[in-house]
Amino acid sequence: MSTETQPSLDGAFLSPKARRLIEFLLEEQKLDFSGLIFVQTRAEVAVLSQLLSTHPQVKNFYTISTFVGASNTASRKANISELVDVRSQVDTLDDLRFGRRNLVVTTNALEEGIDVPACNMVICFDKPQNIKSVIQRRGRARQSKSKFAIMLADDEDPSVVASWKQLEEHMRQLYQDDMRRLQELDESKGADEGDQVFVVEKTGAKLFGRDAVSHLYHFCATLPARQYSNSAPVFSFEDESERMAPQMLRSKVMLPISVDVSVREACSLSAWATEKAAKRDAAFQAYMQLYAADLISDNLLPMRAYDEAVEQAKTEVEKIASLIKVKGQINPWHLVAKQWQGIESLSGLRSFDVSLRCDGTDLVSMQMLIPYFLPAIPLINIFWDAYTTFEVTIQPNLLQLPESTNIGSAIQSTMLLLSSVFRSRIAIGKTDFVAFLIPLDAKDQTRWAQQLAGTINGSKLNQVDVSALSPSTLGIVRDLTQNGVPCILRGFQNGNLRPGDATFSSADAEDSETGLFLQVSRFPKRTDFLHSIPTLDQKEAKRTYTTLLRPEDCEIDKLPVSYAYFASIVPAILHRVGVRMAAAHLCDTLLAPVQFRDLDLVVTAITASAAQEPSNYQRQEYLGDSILKFLTSLTLMSEHLRWHEGILSRAKDHIVSNASLARAALAVGLDSFIQTKAFTGSKWRPLYVSDLLDAPAGEPRELSTKTLADVVEALIGAAAVDGAFEKAISILKLFLPRVPWGRVEERNQTLFSSAQQASISYPHEFSQLEDLIGYTFNVTSLPLEALTDSSFIGSNVSTSYDRLEFLGDVCLDIIVSSTSFKHEPPVPTHGLHLIRTAVVNANFLAFLCLTLSIFVPRKNITTASKHEVQLSETSVPKHIWSFLRHASPSIRIAQQECRKHYEELKTPILESLEHGSYIPWALLARLDAPKFFSDIIESIIGAIYIDSHGSLAACEAFLDKLGVMGYLRRLLQGGVALYHPKEELGQLADTER
Repeated sequence: MSTETQPSLDGAFLSPKARRLIEFLLEEQKLDFSGLIFVQTRAEVAVLSQLLSTHPQVKNFYTISTFVGASNTASRKANISELVDVRSQVDTLDDLRFGRRNLVVTTNALEEGIDVPACNMVICFDKPQNIKSVIQRRGRARQSKSKFAIMLADDEDPSVVASWKQLEEHMRQLYQDDMRRLQELDESKGADEGDQVFVVEKTGAKLFGRDAVSHLYHFCATLPARQYSNSAPVFSFEDESERMAPQMLRSKVMLPISVDVSVREACSLSAWATEKAAKRDAAFQAYMQLYAADLISDNLLPMRAYDEAVEQAKTEVEKIASLIKVKGQINPWHLVAKQWQGIESLSGLRSFDVSLRCDGTDLVSMQMLIPYFLPAIPLINIFWDAYTTFEVTIQPNLLQLPESTNIGSAIQSTMLLLSSVFRSRIAIGKTDFVAFLIPLDAKDQTRWAQQLAGTINGSKLNQVDVSALSPSTLGIVRDLTQNGVPCILRGFQNGNLRPGDATFSSADAEDSETGLFLQVSRFPKRTDFLHSIPTLDQKEAKRTYTTLLRPEDCEIDKLPVSYAYFASIVPAILHRVGVRMAAAHLCDTLLAPVQFRDLDLVVTAITASAAQEPSNYQRQEYLGDSILKFLTSLTLMSEHLRWHEGILSRAKDHIVSNASLARAALAVGLDSFIQTKAFTGSKWRPLYVSDLLDAPAGEPRELSTKTLADVVEALIGAAAVDGAFEKAISILKLFLPRVPWGRVEERNQTLFSSAQQASISYPHEFSQLEDLIGYTFNVTSLPLEALTDSSFIGSNVSTSYDRLEFLGDVCLDIIVSSTSFKHEPPVPTHGLHLIRTAVVNANFLAFLCLTLSIFVPRKNITTASKHEVQLSETSVPKHIWSFLRHASPSIRIAQQECRKHYEELKTPILESLEHGSYIPWALLARLDAPKFFSDIIESIIGAIYIDSHGSLAACEAFLDKLGVMGYLRRLLQGGVALYHPKEELGQLADTER
């Protein structure tokens, strides 16, 4: 439609019906308008939508879209002549739902079968074909105060609409009559039922008897889903009425076997006239039992078993980036600076001998004086160049300082030492060094500093016999032709030298010269002596070349060059000392209750890999992760003896989550102790007390929540190495105080005592199980529970194996993790994770479950003749999985199918496990073993742990017999490719990019 012929409301080209529609739309304009216009044909959809989209009086308020039916016939092809593009209507309903469009022109395609958002206006541009269309279309106007309009010509018979209204009213009346009769029937049946109610005073939550059945079904739906069992409650009824008396029923409900036996059954308190009433009563009593057993929360909902604060933290973490703002890294020298306040003499200082050695020979021995007791400092390796490594040792010096040593002389000595290398970085007028450095062998510090201060002109060497001079007794040579570039004197040379010689550095020489020359090499420009140089690049190699200088072209420091060596590594020494001080301060403050004995463990635990220190937290985090899960699971199981595995797993996941641990780290202030900044020394400046007092920590930084959580787990691992589970629990009490941590021995005893209370007879055949696994049980209920599937129906059962499998899983994990962690030589962190993944693996455990067996006797009856029967005895293999108690035909079929796969794959899998150079991932996957095969291995581990009062050694003995430990030892020895094929493919793809 061209701009010259824009339509108007009174345009002669508009039909009366279209004009009336536009009038009606103008009348109904409102902000929350949402409507549908029904027409009969696709052509009408196209024309009417175009009209409304371009008409000047409605186009600015109504945003139009279209929707028509689409044929599903494969032979139907798109036609270029179609007026409506079906592909463009994909988002029509979403646009209407979210307010991007407010009016849709459609055919009867939107009458039924499609989820259409509720509207407040439905317009029938054409008269509906029948009463069904009327009802369906009006049903689209579901918002309050909605309108339904039908457009009729003035000459059309209005009686049709009236008949529709009468028919609809009749249908409504019939529906209401039926509902009334149903209600009366229900009331007559349950007139004597009453309605039970229970109110939780703490929250005000109410449970009504009429809702108890649905609540009980909801609880059962939250139980762990199992492939071969039904988690729905089972109701049964018993008729208690006497002969000729009205029927009176009682109901009993049986919950799934995974629910604790003490609350698994419930009966209605009274007899009722209807099954419905009896069922309500039984469900109500069952729900009350669950609430009393702490399986239902105070809101009368299934126990969620997580800390709401932790869940909130987890939600907040998920809303932000993986990096969060934390405190700056603590500057431990700030603690030293604070101790300087009020000190006016050296008597209040502590002395430490700092020796620089090379190949067993002392180069320099200095004393460091500070008002702070340093923790033990291990040997510091200094990588001077690619070929030379110095060693620095720091030991306390308990000898009294010479009387001539005072603060003034200590400042002079420190200034002289540092200015030899960092002359341009020393602040003018500042002398409040945080640490004094004085020579160990100088009796008079003042005289020593005065004698060695300054430089001598190199020309004076022409006046002495240089053969009697040792280069090591002279200081740094400063090349005056290169603006005083510092050099190291290597020796002297006499002879002729021409300007063209490559080794001649004097640029102004015009003729060949004869005389004395100094052989020098550049003083290293490197500032990072804590990290080795793997290879020399060309630039670094050039600095090691020897050049010749004329004596008159240089100045020589009086301070021997060995002191310059020492001065250049002072930043590295102070950095390493600072890291140890930070860890010691952490032990004295936040970790004081733990009483760490080995500071090295704490240093490692708080050091991220980004810091590029000799060790980082990754290996300890690997161990700590396993210990945290084990102690958490043990605590939850012993603290909540009636919780099923589903609640236990959710509770454990919340406690050990990264969100929980990161929040704990921030809450106690651990973030400021985490070492993330790598030492470079490039911008190092001498440390002054006045500067340090104003800067207790660095600038705020960003850390990932995973790093915060990893450091907590690394400290748990460090505590366990330093003092077993007892110290690990001390760490947990600091970071997660809301969890009721207790001594492992007490937790073990609680679980053992609880298992003893189960009165279950021991089947004779289970003695064969003990022979098979190599362990004799003291509590006979434990092996039965370990081998009872949730589908089992019958007597002589306490519960299914789920809880024991929950415990056995973490027992297996900690045995594998601790064994791998202790292996010598140490396994790299990525190798530890790969090995654990390979061993703590459902397919691997299932294969071992299918493999381990013993031979048991079996009697056979044969018929020798018509009247003679013979009895014989043979031995047949019996496997762990054959002891599984269940009531599911599907499990038996799954066992048989998996057994067939096992027989086909057994030989190549065993060959690979015993001699192969790779883990048989693909072969194990082809077993297609159901999860219950690996579950019963873990449940047996859990049963042994409880029965042995918490002996991980007893569990390990079973794993050894099973074959887990043998394969673990083989993997730890090396020679087996650990990566899963998917990981190898990913690595290959990365290398090809």
